[in-house]
Amino acid sequence: MKIVNLASGSKANSTFISFDDSKILIDVGLSERQLKERLSEIGESLSEISGICITHEHIDHIKSLKTLVKKYDIDVYLHENLANSTAVSDINFKTNKLHKFTDIKFNIGKLEIKPFSVSHDAINPVGFAINVIGSKSKFGIVTDTGLVLDDMKKSLAGAKIVFIESNYDEFMLQNGDYPYLVKQRIAGEKGHLSNTQSLEFAKFLYDNGTKCFVLSHISENNNTIDRAYFGYAEYFKNQGLELDKDVFIRLSYQNKHGNNFSLKEDYYG
Repeated sequence: MKIVNLASGSKANSTFISFDDSKILIDVGLSERQLKERLSEIGESLSEISGICITHEHIDHIKSLKTLVKKYDIDVYLHENLANSTAVSDINFKTNKLHKFTDIKFNIGKLEIKPFSVSHDAINPVGFAINVIGSKSKFGIVTDTGLVLDDMKKSLAGAKIVFIESNYDEFMLQNGDYPYLVKQRIAGEKGHLSNTQSLEFAKFLYDNGTKCFVLSHISENNNTIDRAYFGYAEYFKNQGLELDKDVFIRLSYQNKHGNNFSLKEDYYG
């Protein structure tokens, strides 16, 4: 399974995942032009995308959705409550191209996708756990959540690679220039995970099999890459683990695509 984050942050979010001819995007917060450019940079094409899975309706996650639905013959997967809401009522989905999901696994080609609930100020926001059908090598993506929910833990336990939100540094947020109510929203139960909350979740995931963490949705104003990264690095080194051998810490970026991950498939039976 090939996994590449195309953009991650408050301005745009999108992640490419593929196995053989099954190619999908998680969120489309980039413009159509930017999607084409970043897919081209990793040797992929927008015209070959099999489906788009949306985590929630905020503009940094669905910016180009209306354009893509209009110009491409592409399947779109939305939580049923979002699909039935006014948030996407101006999008004219083509016949049989809108697929509504709940919390049940569904397939796109050879990819098996498990949605799970997150805690954010949106309409039934979700994260996704993804594996190739019949394989136990799982990948997960979870951003835009103010709390770590039991459903998140259950769904991501055992994932080999997890794209995990590490949005803000508590000191930088509280001492920054944002209005008080915005600070409250970010740090609230339906906001985002701090570096500290992210690492606490990562400890659980590591104990349950995750060896690669991709720090994501890092704020440009209330965090730095160094603060997010070194908190993780210091913790794992203090546990006697060797970075890039026992545990891997990587980063997602707002203005460029991230690492090209290749997750080896380990099949059942």
